[in-house]
Amino acid sequence: MKIDKLIKKQIIKEASSNPEKYFPVESLKKLGMKRQTCKKCGMIFWSILDREVCGDSSCTGIYDFIGNTPATKKMEFAETYHLFRKFLEKRGYTHVDRFPIVARWRDDLDFNIASIIGFQPYITKGIVAPPAELVTIPQNCLRFGDIDNVGYTGRHGSNFVMIGQCAFKKPEEYDQAKYVIDLFEWFTLIMGIPKEEMQIHEDAWVGGGDCGPSMEFFSRGLELGNQVYMWFDMSEAKDIKDLKPLKIKVLDMGMGLERCCWFSKGSVNQYDATMPEVCKYLFEKTGFKPNWEIYNKFLPFSGTLNLDEVDDIDKAWEDLAKKIGKISVKELKEVIEPIAGIYSIADHTKTLLYSFTDGALPSNVKGGYNIRLVLRRALDFIYKFNWDINLYDVIVLQAEEIKDLYPEMITELEGIKKIIDLEVIKYKEHKIKIKNKIKNLLKNNKEISDNDYIKYYISDGITPTEIKEEFLLNGKELNIPANFFTQVTQYFEEKKITTKNDFNIKLGNLVSDLPETKMEFYNDLNKSQADFKILKEIKFENKKYIILDKTLFYPTMGGQACDLGFIGKNKVINVIKIGKIILHEIE
Repeated sequence: MKIDKLIKKQIIKEASSNPEKYFPVESLKKLGMKRQTCKKCGMIFWSILDREVCGDSSCTGIYDFIGNTPATKKMEFAETYHLFRKFLEKRGYTHVDRFPIVARWRDDLDFNIASIIGFQPYITKGIVAPPAELVTIPQNCLRFGDIDNVGYTGRHGSNFVMIGQCAFKKPEEYDQAKYVIDLFEWFTLIMGIPKEEMQIHEDAWVGGGDCGPSMEFFSRGLELGNQVYMWFDMSEAKDIKDLKPLKIKVLDMGMGLERCCWFSKGSVNQYDATMPEVCKYLFEKTGFKPNWEIYNKFLPFSGTLNLDEVDDIDKAWEDLAKKIGKISVKELKEVIEPIAGIYSIADHTKTLLYSFTDGALPSNVKGGYNIRLVLRRALDFIYKFNWDINLYDVIVLQAEEIKDLYPEMITELEGIKKIIDLEVIKYKEHKIKIKNKIKNLLKNNKEISDNDYIKYYISDGITPTEIKEEFLLNGKELNIPANFFTQVTQYFEEKKITTKNDFNIKLGNLVSDLPETKMEFYNDLNKSQADFKILKEIKFENKKYIILDKTLFYPTMGGQACDLGFIGKNKVINVIKIGKIILHEIE
């Protein structure tokens, strides 16, 4: 078991045995809530009403707020954050603008994936002062681990806005009870969700080298927000006993803006709720007339198709078809796939807008492969159903629809058009080239494994669907992986981690005999010159590095790019930190 999963499991067990130590038990009781155990998943949760299940859709089997939301306040996309900000500012919180979606300050991430990311590690570890002790932030994020769910479940997206409620406090000033009440009353007083409709789960969270217990807020099958009480440094831990208390106690609450907006409206899915103009345009532009009767029956149960949680996706489709009644799995998929395609295009164009505005480009390396993947997945739907859709036109609509929250998104549209036009040309050329390659696969007449599909996609850009359709024309049936794009993302992530770790280990071994580099930039931020001792000079993979006993150079991590300058006559072009040693790459 991976260390992060092990520690999370251990924290959950420890917190379950000692809830008063890890959770605001008395405050929850004052709200009228009782501690209960889910009979399906075993999750410990709090609710005013006596319940047999915890409230997660995987246990209830349904989103029962769709068309019947208990919330009294209906909110639009930007309005959702503006109301949250106004509510918490009255309670002492300070608004902070979003960090870039391209996480250039992190050597372990390509994109910003959560509202806490910009504050890790130096603010969360108490090394650098936070912008305020209580913070709200509307952080747009990208995640590609469950891209196959996008368009189908109604709640998954390759992009989302994680509204952050953060606290950075000295241990004696940390007020867990306040933070829980503040969030609970946002749901009940502002969104207007009755208290009886709320369930709060006990859980734990690990990430970015930090960890702690957490509480997840649910209503009618949908998780709305998750408060993480980030108390421990796990960067060097192999077990729960190795955890070290952080110098400051941190609250990391992440709440899905899209989910709150969706829940408040009770819309058929989060896409229609948060991108109404874009979705309306796409359905009108395609001329596609969905079978809304079947789709409306399908959507409340769509959470059961989450590929992250389903062991047998074919059986999940069969079970769902039975719940709808009088329809086969084949017929159900024929109804759902084009609808999912339109909603996927809506999601993916917003991902492209976020990415391109902040400087990411589609490519076949690093995070660029994810950008190209969603772009081509959108084009695949357009190509398959022969829709007259120009992705750039949709991106312009996206920028207009979100400008009240992110006005900067309308500033780079001219450059985005050039990128999209070039990518569409490459895509069309690719379609012509792959036909002969697929015919060669037919001639070989060999079994095609999941690994083969990944290989063909990475080497030639051929999707399993393209192979399947060509084989079907020749009378041959193929089973293709339902979670193919997720497998591709995992392949690249594992390759990236392996490559990075191998580089760090080899380079780290060359400096393992040296003492920890003293980071003088924390003592005097304005100091630009000093006399330090050169401990070692090394060459590695055609690069030259100098290691000092102390340094004024800030390495690339923790919220900003590295400092540049000179060590003597040597020009410093990059600064990295491996373990406790800082290495200065020179020209």
